Amino acid sequence: MEDIYLAAHNETEEEIELQGDEVIDELPHYKFEFIAKQHAALSECRDKIFDQPYPQDGQVYCNRTFDGWGCWNDTLAGTRAFIPCPTWANEGFDAKLTAFKDCNADGEWWVHPETGNPWSNYTTCINSEYLSRQQTINQIYLVGYSISLFFLLISLFIFCYFRQLRSTRVSIHKQLFVSFIVHNIVWIIHDTAITPNTDVVKENSWACRLFHVFIRYVLVCNYFWMFCEGLYLHTVLVVAFVKTELLMKIFYSIGWGLPIIPAVSYGIVRALDAQENQKCWINPGTYVYILAAPVIISLLANLIFLCNIVRVLITKMRATNSREDHHTRKAVKATLILVPLLGLQYILFPFRPEEASAGADVTFAYDIASAVFTSLQGLFVSLIFCFFNGEVVDLTRRDLRTRRESYVLNRTRSSTVNHSSIRSKHRNGAGTNSASPSPDVRRPSQFYAHQDSVKCKTPSPNSKSRRPGVFQWQDSSGSLTSGLGVKVASKGSPGGSSFRRLSYLPECAPLNPDQESPPGTDALVPIKEETSVVAL
Repeated sequence: MEDIYLAAHNETEEEIELQGDEVIDELPHYKFEFIAKQHAALSECRDKIFDQPYPQDGQVYCNRTFDGWGCWNDTLAGTRAFIPCPTWANEGFDAKLTAFKDCNADGEWWVHPETGNPWSNYTTCINSEYLSRQQTINQIYLVGYSISLFFLLISLFIFCYFRQLRSTRVSIHKQLFVSFIVHNIVWIIHDTAITPNTDVVKENSWACRLFHVFIRYVLVCNYFWMFCEGLYLHTVLVVAFVKTELLMKIFYSIGWGLPIIPAVSYGIVRALDAQENQKCWINPGTYVYILAAPVIISLLANLIFLCNIVRVLITKMRATNSREDHHTRKAVKATLILVPLLGLQYILFPFRPEEASAGADVTFAYDIASAVFTSLQGLFVSLIFCFFNGEVVDLTRRDLRTRRESYVLNRTRSSTVNHSSIRSKHRNGAGTNSASPSPDVRRPSQFYAHQDSVKCKTPSPNSKSRRPGVFQWQDSSGSLTSGLGVKVASKGSPGGSSFRRLSYLPECAPLNPDQESPPGTDALVPIKEETSVVAL
């Protein structure tokens, strides 16, 4: 919007009159309104300045004029004229500031070198400090909502992924997280795509206004789901037996259904007011109390719930005959945890201080604090109730450990199968020197059963099984050959065939061969005929 702030519509009176002769039916609504305001300003300028007599003191003056925004009186040559900033021309103008126009020594208004037309300086109508502060606040909202959105999406995925977390309490958490996610998304879209687009704002289309109503609806839903969180906690502590199914139906009606009433009422009332039905409703307007009333009621109810919850917790802790300071710490911890969940931090910022009475610095500090707490509330809730939750942390660690072990096990099994295939090809190439396995030797079934399971077998305390170490080969000449895999020794084999015993051990077995390890899975593969193999 800076290009609008820095531009000055230096139009002559004749050009204004020509605009009035245009076919206004073909103009957009917002341009028609601007022309109407422009004609009103021109009419006022005629009554106050144009109809007054010219100065008769013999000095040189620049002629009175209306540049399209401001009305300039006769100005002495070589001086500068000032007028109040016309706030009707642009909402970014500050009424407390002034615009100026230079009159040259020859009695002509200063001409802009680029346009070649008389130029009025309205850049001073922009409060640069105020604009910079507003941009800072908007950036805080944008960054805060983006961070909260990222963590909320991860938290929602975790809650939906683990079946162990399916409960009434977590279901309410998920609905609250969904309301946060939708609100953050629509706010980011509104702040990045609608607010900076002046044409969309001025056009004031029905789609833009409907989107504004939807934003307000989601905002009220967010507060109402905070109310449901407080109502559920209070109900669980006070009521002995609760029908969770009926309670969830009530919560769905409150969280998603009840906010429709104030949101639709707000939209209808504002649409019927011609003064409020402008500029895509980017300003709060005078009917915001329709939305604020139910929100304030829900926050006050949550405050009552919190006080009663803390009271019940302290009563129950005192019944355990523990120390008083321990009770206090637990009560304070419970209170701090429930404050962001119930949205009670908004009670600290109920009303924005007026800049005229409190000062610009105080108002800016309030806006900064409000932006931080509002935009990062989703982050605080997701951290406390998901990432710092002991149950969620344990389930996540267990799932990651199982996946890691499964991955390592699959790689180890694949490597074993590849080595067996290579040895089989080598034996097939040996021709008649190879012999088929003895029919009375069977392949153990443990190998096939083990492929369908990723769990390691835990050895019993009396188990003698150890991780295979260095194995010996003994051929017909009596010489020994060492190698890693299986321990072998010379032994006759019925049927003229000999076999080597391979042991498959999961990755989770101890690496130290002197430690107890779970028994491996055995497989028998034929080897050379003159070598007998047995497991030691």
